[in-house]
Amino acid sequence: TLTLPSEPEPHLRESSTYPNPMPISPKPSPDLLCTHFLSTYICPICFSPPTNATITPCGHVACGPCVFTAVKMALRRETMMMGGAIRDEGGPRCPVCRAPIPGWHGKGGEVVGLVVQVVVAA
Repeated sequence: TLTLPSEPEPHLRESSTYPNPMPISPKPSPDLLCTHFLSTYICPICFSPPTNATITPCGHVACGPCVFTAVKMALRRETMMMGGAIRDEGGPRCPVCRAPIPGWHGKGGEVVGLVVQVVVAA
């Protein structure tokens, strides 16, 4: 049979030289993990961790508001420069590489909001 001592081993007793052990912290929430994971990326437009991270059809990850504002401003600038006429090769483009964003229509087209589904811890 196994008997446990009633007193802890001397090196396990609380003393002034051994502070109380730190409590085990609860596992972080999935939202916190997603935020932390996406914070490893930097938005190429505002140079901050992405807010409402989105990915363009060409694969660039950026803040949703940054992408929408950049595309909207580029379209407005293009319309003003062309006197209201949009050229055939014009239209919404990725603010990073200028690749076309098909199906934009002012609501995002093929720009997709990112939701982290898997986080692998090393």
